[in-house]
Amino acid sequence: MNRHIPEHYIRHRKHRVILLSVFVLFMLSIDHSYAEDKVVLIAAKGSGIESISNRDIRRVFLGLKSADSELVNSPVINLYNKEIYEEFLKNVMHMTEGAYKRKLVKRIFRNGTKEIKEVKMLNELNEHLTSNVGDISFVENTVADKMTDIEVIKVLW
Repeated sequence: MNRHIPEHYIRHRKHRVILLSVFVLFMLSIDHSYAEDKVVLIAAKGSGIESISNRDIRRVFLGLKSADSELVNSPVINLYNKEIYEEFLKNVMHMTEGAYKRKLVKRIFRNGTKEIKEVKMLNELNEHLTSNVGDISFVENTVADKMTDIEVIKVLW
């Protein structure tokens, strides 16, 4: 009962094993830190804001008053990281950047509300939040840990 395995079958098997090994090594080398990054809603320490619903966050970032907490004043759009900003619009606001900007412009011209402040630098965001207690914004969790006199209100995702 000496069975002979064809050579092409052995080569095919070796090829599959090599491809599988390369795939596994590739997957292990990929940096998965992006999946671990959390984005959080922040405010100045001592703001008194304890909780806020996603629906209310959406209202505030559209320029409306908070229905959950009278301690929430104004939103600040963090443009430090464009990808986080776009993810915020997608995950929280449920709209694209263009749709969001159009809604804000409509609200400003129809209701006479003030523009929502935009900041591009983290130190500017930190200074604004600490000097305007009650204002809220969003940042990556790792960034929030490095900011002074800032507290996390809620993990957004």
